[in-house]
Amino acid sequence: MSELMTPEQKFFFDLRGWILLPAVLSQAEIDEMKAEVYAGARQSYCGALQNLLDHPAIAGILTEILSEAPVVRDDCYSFRCEGSFTTVRRPGWRTSERRDNGMPHVVRPPQQANAMRYQVAGEKIFSGLTRVVWELEDVEAGNGGTSFLSGSHKAHFNYGGPDPFRPNISESPWEASMRAAMDDYSCPAGSVVIFTESLVHAANDWTQTSNPRCAVFNCYNSLWAQWHRLNLSHETIATMPPKRQSLFRGTWAIGGGAEGNRAYSLENNTV
Repeated sequence: MSELMTPEQKFFFDLRGWILLPAVLSQAEIDEMKAEVYAGARQSYCGALQNLLDHPAIAGILTEILSEAPVVRDDCYSFRCEGSFTTVRRPGWRTSERRDNGMPHVVRPPQQANAMRYQVAGEKIFSGLTRVVWELEDVEAGNGGTSFLSGSHKAHFNYGGPDPFRPNISESPWEASMRAAMDDYSCPAGSVVIFTESLVHAANDWTQTSNPRCAVFNCYNSLWAQWHRLNLSHETIATMPPKRQSLFRGTWAIGGGAEGNRAYSLENNTV
């Protein structure tokens, strides 16, 4: 049974652009999933990690912020998964290992209106591209977890850089001030963070010495919008339960008969 988004969660998600759900997974789940990541699992499409794709703790929240009432059904999900990756960051890991060098970024600059952007209308949140991060090891604030410029998902002004279309804050004279204003979090292993990709966010050097960072990053979107090219095989999706398969159905809304776009198939798959 999926948990509904509480009024408090809605308030803080809209206010900050992210929420933290602490200690969601049991120790047995953490141990099993962590073992898969440390053994080399690159995504959460197989094994025990697959259960994170539509975990009850997040499914109701994603329904709330990514879908509308007419498409909410019991036999399929009213949102899509369009990406997954895992990360292991050992003590001493540096952002220089990333292509973006840890530069704070978003899916699109704040003044650009498009299907990936965060919106609120009629007391309804439309989060656009949304990221779910499962922390499988303890995270202590200030030691290298993901950080957020809270509230920036609703910004309407340029970051101060020379290019108003640039989806990061590089070359902004305000970069130091923005980095200083960013929030992070502490949480025990088995916690989950949900944030809109319209929020300025960044990776950081992992300075925690007690444990690595072991995390799973899954990405979700509306039924009718797509940002990432998934490249997930039909054979992998076919091993999943039917409702979970619906996370990977094609990106369309009109046509398909009276049933609409509800079920995944080889002929109706995401790309």
